[in-house]
Amino acid sequence: MVEDSRCAICLDFMRESATTECGHNFCQSCLQKAWEDSQDIFHCPLCWHPFRERHWTVNSKLARMIDVIQLLHSSKTEMRQKEPQLCERHNQELSLFCVEDKEVLCLAYVELPDHQDHHVKSTEEATSHYRQMINDFIGFLMKHIGGIQKCETRQNKKLQELRMQVRKHRWKLATEFWRKIEFVDRAEEAAFSRRAEEERSIQQSLSTNIIAFQNHICTMDALLKEVAEKSVMPQLKMLSEAGMIHQRYTRLDPPALYSFQLRKEKFSLPPLDSTLGKIVQKFRTELTLDPHTAHSHMYISKDKHSVRVRKKMGAVFQRQPRFLFNLVVLSTKDFHCGRHYWEVQVNDKPRWAIGLCSHFPSSRGQQKQPLSVLNRRWTIQLQHGDYVAQGACPVPLALKEQLRGIGIYLDYEVG
Repeated sequence: MVEDSRCAICLDFMRESATTECGHNFCQSCLQKAWEDSQDIFHCPLCWHPFRERHWTVNSKLARMIDVIQLLHSSKTEMRQKEPQLCERHNQELSLFCVEDKEVLCLAYVELPDHQDHHVKSTEEATSHYRQMINDFIGFLMKHIGGIQKCETRQNKKLQELRMQVRKHRWKLATEFWRKIEFVDRAEEAAFSRRAEEERSIQQSLSTNIIAFQNHICTMDALLKEVAEKSVMPQLKMLSEAGMIHQRYTRLDPPALYSFQLRKEKFSLPPLDSTLGKIVQKFRTELTLDPHTAHSHMYISKDKHSVRVRKKMGAVFQRQPRFLFNLVVLSTKDFHCGRHYWEVQVNDKPRWAIGLCSHFPSSRGQQKQPLSVLNRRWTIQLQHGDYVAQGACPVPLALKEQLRGIGIYLDYEVG
């Protein structure tokens, strides 16, 4: 293990270890110096394997192992030079260890009532036992940290997987919406917004979990260093802290892996193979205008298919349902279920509004207000040369050509 921790170039313990693509380890500074005269081809200083790029990876696990080995190696001589310690009370060498009380004792203490029935070992035997336990703990910690690093890598891959899946779902949704008719654009925008919110939520959870893994690794690194330092303590001091070491050894609960599954988007739209002609043929509904709901300034044709504003205002009998303050007229037919399609021709009119409402509003006593805010409504309007879709909030529409007709598709169950 000591030989593996030495740089093959300088033959000293590796400083900031770098691993080449062929798997050999060197000091970063030694590797940089070995490659400083190379331009097109870079060779491994050990096996002479060629590389096209000056590239290496940082081996953090090896760096931690080297730190531990250096600490163990540099402390062995100091441990051997320590003189035996004497009991302050009896002035005898502390050569025994009480397993029950985890205390270092001299021979005189064994005769006392407090330790007569206890299991007592020599300090050499006890030290060997706890040193082996610590060495096992060091190995376990290094393996544990390696496992946590793999979990962190897997969690980072989950983050990338999330982004790839979201991009895939977004592309799929975009393709589906593109093949449908134009008025479902608002449904596409809403679906993307929900997906983005879901992505932000999952990404936040994944990022939080990754930070938890990183914090756990930092804690394990600190614990590894602390245990490594304790492993080279003088035997009496190490044995005096044996209880604490055992307690720390049993408290290693890593964070749980966080998994996710994107919510499947549910919507009800025309089939993917539907063309506008098929939609018109399958769901076309003929509507007529209801003169009884028309504003008094509006004239309805005899066939009830067209409307215009009166140039001369005459006396009109005011029926209860008639709109009093808005230039509005409703259809004679209303819908309570199913899918329906109809068209409205606007030709070259400079100002108009077409839409749907959830139910017939009460008009008596109304104050004048925009069409879009009367009860629950959705409209598309041409006002002052601008097209606007008006629902809960106005959405400007950027159209390349002037509209001369509007096709309206209603799916009652979807709303």
